[in-house]
Amino acid sequence: MNGFSRLQERIALRQADDAAAGRLAAELSIPFAVARVLCGRDLVSRDACRAFFRPSIEHFNDPFLFPHMERAVIRIVRALEANELIVVYGDYDVDGITATVLMLRVLRRLGARCDYYLPNRLTEGYGLSEEGVKKIAQGGATLIITVDCGIGSRDEVAIAACLGIDCIVTDHHEIHHEPPAACAILDPKEPGCTYPYRDLSGVGVALKLCQALALHLKQGEELWRNYLDLAALGTAADIVPLTRENRVIAHLGFEQMKTTANRGLKALMTQQGLAGKPLSTSQVVFQLAPCINAVGRLGDSRTGIELLMTDDDAQAQKYASQLRAANIERRELDGAVAKEAYAWIETNADSARDVGLIVGSEHWHAGVIGIVASKIVERYHRPAILFSVGRDGYARGSGRSIPALHLLEALNRCADLLEGYGGHAAAAGMTIKTDMIEPFRTRFNEVVRGMTAPDDFIPVIMADAEADIPDITPKFYRIIKQMEPFGPGNMRPVFLARGVRHRSAPRIVGDTHLKMSLIGGGVFMDAIGFNFSDRYHQVKDVSTLSVAYTVDENEWNGRVNFQMKVKGIAV
Repeated sequence: MNGFSRLQERIALRQADDAAAGRLAAELSIPFAVARVLCGRDLVSRDACRAFFRPSIEHFNDPFLFPHMERAVIRIVRALEANELIVVYGDYDVDGITATVLMLRVLRRLGARCDYYLPNRLTEGYGLSEEGVKKIAQGGATLIITVDCGIGSRDEVAIAACLGIDCIVTDHHEIHHEPPAACAILDPKEPGCTYPYRDLSGVGVALKLCQALALHLKQGEELWRNYLDLAALGTAADIVPLTRENRVIAHLGFEQMKTTANRGLKALMTQQGLAGKPLSTSQVVFQLAPCINAVGRLGDSRTGIELLMTDDDAQAQKYASQLRAANIERRELDGAVAKEAYAWIETNADSARDVGLIVGSEHWHAGVIGIVASKIVERYHRPAILFSVGRDGYARGSGRSIPALHLLEALNRCADLLEGYGGHAAAAGMTIKTDMIEPFRTRFNEVVRGMTAPDDFIPVIMADAEADIPDITPKFYRIIKQMEPFGPGNMRPVFLARGVRHRSAPRIVGDTHLKMSLIGGGVFMDAIGFNFSDRYHQVKDVSTLSVAYTVDENEWNGRVNFQMKVKGIAV
């Protein structure tokens, strides 16, 4: 297998100011371990904790802190007054779809004459396309508002201008060349942008534009507040940090989802068994978002738009069923691609040479290679890029990375081998000539080797605090629950219990999972390690072990008990 088996993780305790944690624990009357988690997230005062635990709309920044916001609002108001046709140009993922729907619904509430355009993932690719701009021009539009795309579309914006169309670009991606000559650009990552929060999603930037329109037109919060459920869906699905404004969006939006007025979203939640229930980020990311993403991955994203735009229950049910069916098909496809990719890696790759894993096939669907790239990174803890090789001499790639490697920076050093690319630290997409894949494989590995150290390829489980089994009390768990929604920048806290013992013999369940009952401090608790069955022989006979874990509730036969979810084991 050339060394490409599952690597044993290391467990490390995250650095934090223990003195500050002690003061916070005393001030708030909370367990020290919880205070250490909060201090590790820069929540070191009562006021900071109050803002964190009680997110509200008052915590939003002024949208006019975007340097071009006033310019964008004035141009939209002019279009409203002149009854110009406005086209919202979106993207085909959940972030782009929710941003498109949010923008459309707000513009139509303002009386705008507007439509939308989504590029075809498989034929047009990401961002503005010349084909799309020309179609929009033929339809008579004079203003394009991009959402979740456009910052890298300098040529296409210039083409639009030649065709008499102004462009307002709203995006959240980084840019590696000069920005387009749009009439306004709203992108917190654009060089020189002074907006105080860089990590908004695409739908988050669209929400700021809608807030600015409401303020300018004196419409009040109701113009956009009813769509926080859409904003939360797109924000969570795009895996952006759930900090500051994003946390407010997610917290308020998830709450709104329980009683959502959006008929399509409600129908989808009902089909997925989530209607009326409190939502977690993982449920949004793994149960709702994949259904909306699936149609875009397989070709046409418009069903996702129609689902979230319809006000008819029967149509909502029809679209939700179509999305669910597409997601089932997508799962079958990415399962087959993953199986082939694993087999290729374990047969052909060399663990010393291939610090970056580059795999491609002409049989792989371009819409699922990003999902499989994520699975490869999780399995082998190396950056991975998968290519769907076309018959036209070009291959479309999707990459995912590890924390130690900024993927976009690595691709910048391979730019001369690529036809086009874009993305950020953790994920990227690209196009390449098929005959350049091997030179790219060589260069990419050279680049990755130069940007990393050997230890970067060993997974590290970072524990936020030490907490023995007796520390896991109802109060402890209640505070942890109040830290939701979890996500990047606010991950579910991981705790470290040292020197625990087996209460009974561990066993393998469901073929790949490790079930244990552990004793620490005279108290026992059940523990489950998903996909830890390969560690059975290592742990079954040891007298003591240390476990990195998260805490959850497990319901069995009508009884609810705390359960440790194992993230790492050290013996």
